Amino acid sequence: MSRKLTVVSVSMAYELRRVKSRSENHRYAEKVFKETKTLNPDVIVFPEVYALAGLEGRAARRKICPDDLTVLLALAREHRVWTIGSLYRSTRKGIFNSAVLISPEGKLWATYDKVHPTETELIDGVQPGFPDQKPIKTPWATLGLQICFDANWSEDWKRLVSAGAEIIFFPSAFPGGSILTSIATLNHTFVVPAVWSLHSGVINNTGQWVVQTDRFQWWVCATIDLERTVYHWDYQGHLLPAIRRRYGGRIQVETYGPEGWFVLTPLAPDLTVAQIEQEFKLIPYRAYLQRAGKAQDSVRQSGKN
Repeated sequence: MSRKLTVVSVSMAYELRRVKSRSENHRYAEKVFKETKTLNPDVIVFPEVYALAGLEGRAARRKICPDDLTVLLALAREHRVWTIGSLYRSTRKGIFNSAVLISPEGKLWATYDKVHPTETELIDGVQPGFPDQKPIKTPWATLGLQICFDANWSEDWKRLVSAGAEIIFFPSAFPGGSILTSIATLNHTFVVPAVWSLHSGVINNTGQWVVQTDRFQWWVCATIDLERTVYHWDYQGHLLPAIRRRYGGRIQVETYGPEGWFVLTPLAPDLTVAQIEQEFKLIPYRAYLQRAGKAQDSVRQSGKN
């Protein structure tokens, strides 16, 4: 059964917009919600500290502004859409760079505090978040959140995926580039970067950009299917002809020769990956690696290596 998620990823296009005030970025956020309304997105994702994008000097140093959250809460409620963005948040423990997940009712569903602030942020008093923050469960998926400089600690992303994250949203100031495509590839997870510059978009769970912003489109929309599952060719690639015969046009099959993968995506509404796995005794890629690792450890411990 397809679990499709329509995502809008927003660039602040700061290199083209040349903003001079926080309120300009607030108004831009409102404009994005209005422009994307007819697409009926499930989630809209804004960049890291979106309201400060492109600002310089004193304006950029004024980190805390309640309106940064209030604006997103109101827009999420008005347009009935899940919303993600990042802002500076003051708590009893100090100031954090927090990604916020807002429900369509305009309620704060969850927060993630940036674990790896930059040295400049630390000098400015921003606190590092707790290092083992868990994935967040929603009615449509289990998701992870990471922010900007966090991209350089790939073990944190792997931990999120191992804990059940199916998709990771990445509000950021810097683009990330091949760091993000590598993370998506190695962890077989969807990644949605929303960036200050024109590098926002959606990356699928084999590391390809599905869609990306540019100077003509400052936000982009894509529908991804969270049922899209990656398998290693070992011990099961030979089953593909039988799988194709069994399901025909009800399933999409992709092969990746150099990587030794194949990918299955159910196309029929009454078909799930779990059904296919049960019928053909398939094991997904990550589970296969875990099984192989346990077998290797067992041999080491027995002294037979």
